[in-house]
Amino acid sequence: MSQLTILCVDPKTNWTAPLDGLVEEPACQVLERETLAAAQEIVADRDIDCLVTEYELPDGTGLELISHVREVAPDTGVIICTDADRELIAAEANDHVVEFVKKDSAQSETRIAQLTRTTAAQRSQTAYPLPATERERLTALEAYNLNAQVFLPVIQRITDLAAVHFDVTQSSVNIITEQTQEFLACHGENWETTPREQSLCTYTILSEGVTVIEDTRADSHFGDSELLQEFDIRFYAGATLTTKEGYPIGTVCIYDDTPREFTDEDEAYLELLAAEVMDWLTVLRQRQNGAEMQATRPADTSDDGGR
Repeated sequence: MSQLTILCVDPKTNWTAPLDGLVEEPACQVLERETLAAAQEIVADRDIDCLVTEYELPDGTGLELISHVREVAPDTGVIICTDADRELIAAEANDHVVEFVKKDSAQSETRIAQLTRTTAAQRSQTAYPLPATERERLTALEAYNLNAQVFLPVIQRITDLAAVHFDVTQSSVNIITEQTQEFLACHGENWETTPREQSLCTYTILSEGVTVIEDTRADSHFGDSELLQEFDIRFYAGATLTTKEGYPIGTVCIYDDTPREFTDEDEAYLELLAAEVMDWLTVLRQRQNGAEMQATRPADTSDDGGR
């Protein structure tokens, strides 16, 4: 793993030496700031893997900083190291997932180092799991022109074909961005965007092939989902859109309002539709790259006067 970037925000404590000495694998770069405002400037300018913050800051609180970081980069690991009352902080934290270390503990430096290593490397504090290659996946996603007018009608036809073939009420082709699920095409609904944490597909892209939930209300994770109940989704099947480099960027999905079974043949056909979508995306990327190369090629300035 490449070097980790850790932002430490504390007006009184210097964490550079402890972290440099204890976070050995992977190596880390420690950035130190003393205020909420200074920390927000860092977050705006660069990516960080982990935030270690005091609760009481000169111009705000550590929770305010965490809220800001969660908006900008929701998978960043965050740790509060403070002497402030833990129960008070937990009551204010709302839905933010954080690690807590008591600053006056004899083992606080070792604990901070351990948590920094694991939260930064695993980036597991979001309300949803992330692929191991999340950063590379997002970089790969940027290479595709998802708004090409020649592309969208084709994807709509594939979406309609999926609904007709499987005789379901709804289907879609989706892209999973850093924080949202974007619908490139829909059948049966006119969805545009949903938060990533409410998306079935953010779990589908964790593995290759097809994810099937035959009855969402019987599922341990999605059984209480108000969103699925609102859209009357009882059945789900999604095939991952995977780039040639192996990065999952989205899904082709079908949904139904009644539970149902899904055979191996059904899974194979849904994977075929996903491969068709990726083929189109790849062709568009190649065309775009070719056009960009042509645009940057030097013009022919040779003198034709002697011909």
